[in-house]
Amino acid sequence: MSRDAAHGGSATPRRVSSVLICDRRGRELAARVSARRPDLQCRVRPDATLTAADRIWADALIGFAAPGPLDGSSIRWVHSTGAGVDGLLLGHRWPDDVTLTRTVGALGDRMAQYCVGHALAHTQRVLPFHRDQIARRWSPVEPTTLRGARVVIVGTGSVGSVVAARFGGFGCETIGVSRRGRSTPGFDQVRSVDQLGAMVETARWLVLAAPLTPATRGLMDGPVLSRCRGGFLINVSRGALLDTSALLAALDAGRLAGAALDVFDEEPLPSDSPLWEAPGVRITPHIAGVTHVDEAADAFLEALTRLEAGERPHSAVDPTRGY
Repeated sequence: MSRDAAHGGSATPRRVSSVLICDRRGRELAARVSARRPDLQCRVRPDATLTAADRIWADALIGFAAPGPLDGSSIRWVHSTGAGVDGLLLGHRWPDDVTLTRTVGALGDRMAQYCVGHALAHTQRVLPFHRDQIARRWSPVEPTTLRGARVVIVGTGSVGSVVAARFGGFGCETIGVSRRGRSTPGFDQVRSVDQLGAMVETARWLVLAAPLTPATRGLMDGPVLSRCRGGFLINVSRGALLDTSALLAALDAGRLAGAALDVFDEEPLPSDSPLWEAPGVRITPHIAGVTHVDEAADAFLEALTRLEAGERPHSAVDPTRGY
């Protein structure tokens, strides 16, 4: 496959025949792919048992994280089983002639429901009222509403756009933050990342939905979080976007009213992490946007159809940008 095909141009159609699957749901993926494309040879290999011979045998790879360098292999296309591709890109040199695609599916909708669900739970005082119930305490406090609140969403791609639409449906003002600040459907406004500090000052809800790249790693650091004014942070992207020490300091100082965290620097979250007992923090085990096997298989096969026709897949990723 030519470099043009890898980065979005047209190319001579190429047929894929040997697919290496390195995923914990590999057998299910292989079954779904083979059912629709019996001409493909699928080989399921856990990362720990992968050999050099496997890399030479395959011309395509399905997985979530890089099972080693691709240099010297026959693999010319890698399909990520998730929307994020940082596990494939970071720490590895990406060959110029290898195409990278990803699975999006309905992840945006699921993540948006997670974000809105936590926002509603906070405004409707679900946890405080539950504690009152356990204590048999009658303590009527009027809930607040989402309507009119400003939601700042870091990341305006396939996930962030759906998050904006769902909050917009509740009458919220949605402000997107992206690299260049280009206008994007679904957002009331979009600002460039160099305005992030000013945006968090007015955010009632602060949602992290950007991919992890060298440019976004540690983006939410002390200087940014110190400018928050009582907002509530929700992270459904990657833990490395967020400086944990700075987050804890912002919570302690009251600059953040709370945080819902689904992703962390280290997963599973270590039992000695201070996040477990931090006031106002809600922890979930990376479940906001789980990719379903059928979505990964469908995305792979859709990309395959376009590659075989010499066309750029809709799910193609620019390895230099990471999205």
